[in-house]
Amino acid sequence: MPRLFGCKRGTPGAPQGKIVIYDEQKTIPDLDIPRIEETISNIREIIGYPTYDITLVLVDDDQMQETNMETRGVNKPTDILSFQFHEANEPGDLVDPPVDIPDYYFLGDMMLDVPYVIRRVEEDKEFYDSGEEEMAIEVDEDEEYVGDDDRGVSGVMATVFDPRQRIQLLLVHGMLHLVGYDHIEDDDYEAMVTKEEQVIKELQIRMNEDWV
Repeated sequence: MPRLFGCKRGTPGAPQGKIVIYDEQKTIPDLDIPRIEETISNIREIIGYPTYDITLVLVDDDQMQETNMETRGVNKPTDILSFQFHEANEPGDLVDPPVDIPDYYFLGDMMLDVPYVIRRVEEDKEFYDSGEEEMAIEVDEDEEYVGDDDRGVSGVMATVFDPRQRIQLLLVHGMLHLVGYDHIEDDDYEAMVTKEEQVIKELQIRMNEDWV
C-alpha cells in the first residue's frame, strides 16, 4: 500500500488529498474507476475534508464477508464498510490529528462489495415495479434489523437502479461514516438522513446526475 500524505484543512495552496482505489472485484470488469475517483473527490469537498487522503477497495462477496466477520462479527457480506481513522468531536467535525504530519491527515478506508450492490439494486427494482407500499423488513437469525442499513439511510438510494450510480450514492454513505455520522440511535439516524440527502443533492449537481 502506498504511503498517503494529506495536509491540514485550510492550509493556503494545499493540494487535494490522495485518493487510492484498489479494484479487486471481477463482477463489473469495465467499472469506471476515474468516475468513482471523481465522485470521492467531490464528496470530500462537500463534507469539508478535501486535503485528507482516503482509500477505497472494491471487492466481491468472499472478501467482504471475511472482512465483515473479522471486524463486526457478522458472517455475511454487506454493501459498504467504513473504517474511520479519527474520532469525531461531533458528526462532520473530526478531532484534529495529534501531531502535524502528513500521514495523519487521513479520513480512513472503505470497502465496497460490487456484486452485493448489484443484488440490492435488483431487489429494489423488483419491489418498485411491484407497486407495494412497504418493503418487508429483513431480519437475520438473531432478529437484528439488517434491512435499510445495507443501502444507506437516504430513501433516494432505493430508487436508483443502475449499480454504477448506486455505488456513487453508497460512497456518500460510507464517507459520512468516516467523518463521524452514524445511524444507531434515532436522533443519529435522522441527522445522517438529513446530511446524506444534502450531500447527494450537491453531488448530483457537480456530477451532472439526476438522482433526486
